[in-house]
Amino acid sequence: MGEASEAIAEEVPDYGPALNLIRRRRKYFFGVVLIYIPAIWIIHGISPTNKTMFTTIGIWVVLLLITCMMSAVTRCPRCGNYFHVNGMSMLYLRRCLHCQLHINADRTK
Repeated sequence: MGEASEAIAEEVPDYGPALNLIRRRRKYFFGVVLIYIPAIWIIHGISPTNKTMFTTIGIWVVLLLITCMMSAVTRCPRCGNYFHVNGMSMLYLRRCLHCQLHINADRTK
Protein backbone atom coordinates (compact mmCIF):
# COMPACT_ATOMS: atom_id res chain seq x y z
CA MET A 1 0.00 0.00 0.00
CA GLY A 2 2.86 2.38 0.77
CA GLU A 3 4.46 1.92 -2.64
CA ALA A 4 1.17 2.54 -4.44
CA SER A 5 0.55 5.81 -2.61
CA GLU A 6 4.11 6.94 -3.34
CA ALA A 7 3.64 6.14 -7.03
CA ILE A 8 0.40 8.11 -7.12
CA ALA A 9 2.05 11.04 -5.35
CA GLU A 10 4.82 11.05 -7.95
CA GLU A 11 2.31 11.06 -10.82
CA VAL A 12 0.50 14.15 -9.57
CA PRO A 13 2.20 17.15 -11.15
CA ASP A 14 3.24 20.09 -9.03
CA TYR A 15 1.01 22.99 -10.04
CA GLY A 16 1.99 25.09 -7.02
CA PRO A 17 4.38 27.64 -8.57
CA ALA A 18 2.15 28.31 -11.58
CA LEU A 19 -0.99 28.63 -9.46
CA ASN A 20 0.85 30.95 -7.08
CA LEU A 21 1.69 33.16 -10.06
CA ILE A 22 -1.95 33.18 -11.17
CA ARG A 23 -3.15 34.03 -7.65
CA ARG A 24 -0.56 36.79 -7.28
CA ARG A 25 -1.50 38.40 -10.59
CA ARG A 26 -5.19 38.21 -9.69
CA LYS A 27 -4.42 39.99 -6.42
CA TYR A 28 -2.63 42.75 -8.31
CA PHE A 29 -5.60 43.17 -10.65
CA PHE A 30 -8.23 43.24 -7.93
CA GLY A 31 -6.03 45.52 -5.82
CA VAL A 32 -5.90 48.04 -8.66
CA VAL A 33 -9.67 47.78 -9.09
CA LEU A 34 -10.29 48.34 -5.38
CA ILE A 35 -7.89 51.27 -5.06
CA TYR A 36 -9.81 53.42 -7.57
CA ILE A 37 -12.43 55.00 -5.28
CA PRO A 38 -10.06 55.75 -2.36
CA ALA A 39 -7.48 57.20 -4.76
CA ILE A 40 -10.03 59.47 -6.42
CA TRP A 41 -11.38 60.54 -3.05
CA ILE A 42 -7.90 61.40 -1.72
CA ILE A 43 -6.84 63.20 -4.90
CA HIS A 44 -10.10 65.16 -4.94
CA GLY A 45 -9.43 66.24 -1.36
CA ILE A 46 -5.91 67.39 -2.22
CA SER A 47 -6.58 69.06 -5.57
CA PRO A 48 -10.12 69.00 -6.97
CA THR A 49 -9.22 70.37 -10.40
CA ASN A 50 -10.28 68.52 -13.52
CA LYS A 51 -6.70 68.20 -14.76
CA THR A 52 -5.63 66.40 -11.59
CA MET A 53 -8.66 64.14 -11.64
CA PHE A 54 -8.19 63.19 -15.30
CA THR A 55 -4.50 62.54 -14.70
CA THR A 56 -5.34 60.27 -11.78
CA ILE A 57 -7.95 58.42 -13.81
CA GLY A 58 -5.49 58.06 -16.68
CA ILE A 59 -2.81 56.60 -14.41
CA TRP A 60 -5.36 54.23 -12.90
CA VAL A 61 -6.52 53.06 -16.34
CA VAL A 62 -2.93 52.39 -17.40
CA LEU A 63 -2.30 50.38 -14.22
CA LEU A 64 -5.56 48.52 -14.77
CA LEU A 65 -4.61 47.62 -18.34
CA ILE A 66 -1.17 46.44 -17.26
CA THR A 67 -2.48 44.23 -14.47
CA CYS A 68 -5.31 43.00 -16.68
CA MET A 69 -2.88 41.93 -19.38
CA MET A 70 -0.53 40.38 -16.83
CA SER A 71 -3.30 38.19 -15.48
CA ALA A 72 -4.77 37.48 -18.92
CA VAL A 73 -1.59 36.00 -20.36
CA THR A 74 -0.99 33.63 -17.45
CA ARG A 75 -1.21 30.05 -18.63
CA CYS A 76 -2.86 27.16 -16.87
CA PRO A 77 -0.28 24.66 -15.61
CA ARG A 78 -2.48 21.69 -16.54
CA CYS A 79 -3.68 22.42 -20.08
CA GLY A 80 -1.32 25.22 -21.16
CA ASN A 81 -4.11 27.55 -22.30
CA TYR A 82 -4.74 30.97 -20.85
CA PHE A 83 -6.30 30.53 -17.41
CA HIS A 84 -8.78 33.43 -17.58
CA VAL A 85 -9.24 33.80 -21.35
CA ASN A 86 -11.42 31.72 -23.63
CA GLY A 87 -11.70 33.11 -27.14
CA MET A 88 -12.41 36.81 -26.86
CA SER A 89 -13.83 36.65 -23.35
CA MET A 90 -11.83 37.16 -20.20
CA LEU A 91 -13.54 35.90 -17.07
CA TYR A 92 -11.99 36.05 -13.64
CA LEU A 93 -13.38 32.77 -12.41
CA ARG A 94 -11.71 30.51 -9.90
CA ARG A 95 -11.33 27.70 -12.44
CA CYS A 96 -9.48 27.42 -15.71
CA LEU A 97 -11.88 28.13 -18.53
CA HIS A 98 -10.56 25.14 -20.47
CA CYS A 99 -9.72 22.25 -18.12
CA GLN A 100 -11.56 23.44 -14.98
CA LEU A 101 -8.44 23.34 -12.78
CA HIS A 102 -9.33 25.17 -9.57
CA ILE A 103 -7.10 28.04 -8.57
CA ASN A 104 -6.51 26.41 -5.17
CA ALA A 105 -5.93 22.89 -6.51
CA ASP A 106 -2.45 22.82 -5.01
CA ARG A 107 -3.80 23.65 -1.54
CA THR A 108 -6.37 20.85 -1.32
CA LYS A 109 -3.98 17.97 -0.72
